[in-house]
Amino acid sequence: MTYKAAIFDLDGTLLDSMSIWDNLCGKFLQRHNIDREIDLESKLGVTTIRKALEYVIKECSVDISLEDAYTETWQIVEEFYLNKAQLKPGILAILDRLQQKHIPCGVITATESGLVIPALERIGLRGYFNEIFSCADMQTSKRTPDVFFQMSQVLGAAPVDTIVFEDALYAAATAKKAGYSIAAVYDATEKSPQKLKECADWYCQSWEEFPLDIF
Repeated sequence: MTYKAAIFDLDGTLLDSMSIWDNLCGKFLQRHNIDREIDLESKLGVTTIRKALEYVIKECSVDISLEDAYTETWQIVEEFYLNKAQLKPGILAILDRLQQKHIPCGVITATESGLVIPALERIGLRGYFNEIFSCADMQTSKRTPDVFFQMSQVLGAAPVDTIVFEDALYAAATAKKAGYSIAAVYDATEKSPQKLKECADWYCQSWEEFPLDIF
């Protein structure tokens, strides 16, 4: 089929950046001499830095204000996005192909825009995207299709004419049920890669395997 739009996730899809989120709150606790790991995904699901810290401070009785904890943790994450985050292998070829075909693209990410936009600008990707939606800023989630539908309106294409690039099962499943095609890539942080593979129309161990001739 001929696609008229493409929607990309950021972390684990465009950027090899999931490592910074791996036990981020655990690293915060260690800085306060608390040796404890908390499975935030099972407790809160995909969430914001602020909400995660709010939970951890209360659960572990950390003697710090939420604002100070947020500032401290934001600095760690910001430094990573501004200076270290790199592209997933093969993604630039996909973006170049879409640009050559004049297919509009958008980003939907759980990450705050204050991290997303500077990172994309540093790496040179900002110009590939018509719009960037931060679920954290919009107080929404990719567990419901509304944010995908909003992006589709911006890009001017129906879900059936749009391909979604993802690395997370929960988001890919939401988009698939809403009528989008799914291109999925392996990331070590996804705990159910086989289910993601079954959900996807295309599944790649690396974007270097993705068939560019579908565009």
